[in-house]
Amino acid sequence: MIRRRVFIERGLAMLATAAVPESWGKWDWKRPSRAAEEVDSSGLGYEALNLLMDRIEAENAGKPFVVTRTKWLCALFEKARLAVKADDVFVDWIPDCWILTERRLKRVLAFERSRPEFAGGNDIHTGQTHGAYHACLDASHVCPDWESILSLGPSGLAARARGRRETAKTDDERLFLDCVIEVYESMSALCVRWAALAEDQGAGDCAATLREIAVHPPRTLREALQLQLVYDRCQEAEGECVRSQGLFDRLYMRFYRDDLAAGRETRASAKELIRQLFLKYWLQAHPNGKNIGFGGYGRDGVPVWNELTEIAFELHYELNHINPKLTFRYGSRTPHEQLLKVTRCLASGRTAVVFLNDDVAQEMFVRRGKDPADAADAVLIGCYEPGIQGREVIASMAAWINLAKPLEAVFNSGRAFDGHRLGPDCELPGDYTAFEREYLRQLDAVASTACRMERVYAERWYELNPSPLMSGAFRDAVEKARDAYCGSMKYNQSGVMCGGLATAADSLAAVRYLVDEARIVTMSELRDVLMSDWKGHDELRYRAQRQAPKWGNNDERVDAIAKRVHLALAKRINGEPNGHGGTFQAGFWSIDNDLLLGRLTAATPDGRKAGAPISRNNVATAGCGTGGPTALVLSNAKLDQAESPDGHIVDIVLPAVPNDGEGELAERIAAFLETFAQLRGQCIHLNVFNSQMLRDAQRHPEKYEELQVRVCGWNVRWNDLSRPEQEHFIATVEAQEGGGR
Repeated sequence: MIRRRVFIERGLAMLATAAVPESWGKWDWKRPSRAAEEVDSSGLGYEALNLLMDRIEAENAGKPFVVTRTKWLCALFEKARLAVKADDVFVDWIPDCWILTERRLKRVLAFERSRPEFAGGNDIHTGQTHGAYHACLDASHVCPDWESILSLGPSGLAARARGRRETAKTDDERLFLDCVIEVYESMSALCVRWAALAEDQGAGDCAATLREIAVHPPRTLREALQLQLVYDRCQEAEGECVRSQGLFDRLYMRFYRDDLAAGRETRASAKELIRQLFLKYWLQAHPNGKNIGFGGYGRDGVPVWNELTEIAFELHYELNHINPKLTFRYGSRTPHEQLLKVTRCLASGRTAVVFLNDDVAQEMFVRRGKDPADAADAVLIGCYEPGIQGREVIASMAAWINLAKPLEAVFNSGRAFDGHRLGPDCELPGDYTAFEREYLRQLDAVASTACRMERVYAERWYELNPSPLMSGAFRDAVEKARDAYCGSMKYNQSGVMCGGLATAADSLAAVRYLVDEARIVTMSELRDVLMSDWKGHDELRYRAQRQAPKWGNNDERVDAIAKRVHLALAKRINGEPNGHGGTFQAGFWSIDNDLLLGRLTAATPDGRKAGAPISRNNVATAGCGTGGPTALVLSNAKLDQAESPDGHIVDIVLPAVPNDGEGELAERIAAFLETFAQLRGQCIHLNVFNSQMLRDAQRHPEKYEELQVRVCGWNVRWNDLSRPEQEHFIATVEAQEGGGR
């Protein structure tokens, strides 16, 4: 059931099986099955639920879709099977919770087939956009309004909507608020129903907690953590993935302090409650992990660090799990000793941590018109996409752009090598200067197409994916009495993922070297070589790979090119209207879509062959980062990362020194992170190992069952990676160790 759920979620995020590496969706080797928790007698199974949903849809035909969706969600809360077992401290699992997501996917597919804009297809996974761009309805990147949820509880959220309804002015406003009231009353009923089942199964304390949060806001840490799990499951049942659990050490500190003052909990018992929360997220097996935020500058400008921060990183160290993953916000004001307590985890191989530099993030938010005070509430949503907790819906993968693809258009008069139109007609440039200028023009055209296609979804979002439960938690949406996707949030941006920066920069540098500087080939000859996928031109390919400069090595010859590409694309995207009351934001990252985009991209001038991966995130092309991690950071530092408001991530491999102890390694990592912040980097995550260790892990996997690998935005066990994925990591490490290109 969980593997089926993973497939549906990935499909809804428009990441179909063609894009999924073998390791995705695999079970953590120590995780038990959740089947034992399911109580079949507690409600309807999958087939019966589907029949019920069909009947509800028929009964509400002709009414706004938000009515049907509300009835579906309430039926799920009231009728679906639930999961609980006797030793549960918390409950969190509804076995068939993805049934509405399946139905939403069918609705979106029908919409796409009906639109003339998508007549040629819009699915990048099947090659319909020829690898140039992607646009979708991105409901997979949300940070709920946790402050409202924890302050009000489901009954209070219903009451807030009821109060706002008294001043509603239009039928549309009243309908929206009626749906909010209905789903939150149903969520309260779900808590009561779950409590009765927990009591029957012997989980009495859990039952008591559920009964409390059904009728009033949480008053204890136990109640607050249970509500987080219930809300998380309910929103994901509605169809919007919860990709940030918020700023944990701020949201829950008042409950912790009150419990200690009242004698309800000790530090040790509170830590055990948080351990149980972390275990629940581990068991959920989310393929990209659940992101929980810590640290950062508070509204007073002082770095936040308290007992909950300490406890969370203690647990991250002790559990050694790949999920949940943690965000740690830090900056120039973060005390070194606090940073060391986090880097101790990385030094021991617990690398499911991403770091956000608050100094850059705050400037970035202000440039995008956000209140400086709100920047204190920043979170990373999904993997490393910045947003403001509770004040915006971050559709951070609403559109994608493949930076390598416009190279084909320059060589082929605005078309991909397969003939598909990408941009305007053009003459084949005669020299490098003209080539770069034309590349930027073709890139602009691809970006324009991606944004235009995304607006088709955005303008119909409420018809496709009304979200009374998610919207009802957002204070701004309730105040304006409109769905969160209808421009009702304080901030209404959406993201454009831009992948393949190193491939684009390396290719441009190779054109300059091969055509202008070394004069080995003419532009037309290079075009023919690329169209033949380098066949019969091994020596030329060798020179493109080995003698042309490569980005990520602090080489100004190519770093200046990357800077121009980055700036041009950021200017093109940032501020472009997105169709639902806000603007697009450029993000420079790819996660693992370097594999998918590469499969749909022809040979490139940097020596890459057709179908090979493009570069990942903001790292050197695999095997080409010979300058090591310091040079990679310096190349990135030349980019204005505050102009990457949808995220800018640097993946670092720090070679492990055999004789370093954990303390020495933690110091080295902390020093590296402090330098990264001084150089105005935005986001960074790290692996810490050497190639010798990884080769040994290939030969003796039984010795490395605990070895984790940070895979572009989440962690997996080394032993769960496929052989090609392992080789990719080893090639990257060997290059940084000085193995050369």
